Amino acid sequence: MHALPNPSRQPPRRLQPAASDAYAAIGWMEEFTELARLAIEEVDDETLRRRYEDELLRRAVYLRAAGLFEVMEIRHPALRAMLDDAR
Repeated sequence: MHALPNPSRQPPRRLQPAASDAYAAIGWMEEFTELARLAIEEVDDETLRRRYEDELLRRAVYLRAAGLFEVMEIRHPALRAMLDDAR
């Protein structure tokens, strides 16, 4: 195994676990899935459904940038179309 270059000759510092980032990401995914469920199920109140969709699309920008949609597939056809149209 080759060592990484270390021009300062200082011992490398250990990286701290990014637990808080991981918990934040899980929270965003939970909110996204809950908003998706609410948007799909809301048939009576168009204003409320649009509010859910707007929040869903706002979160989708960040989840897409994090690469979530490269490893997960949205299976609901209408939801998938909405996210594809928002690109």
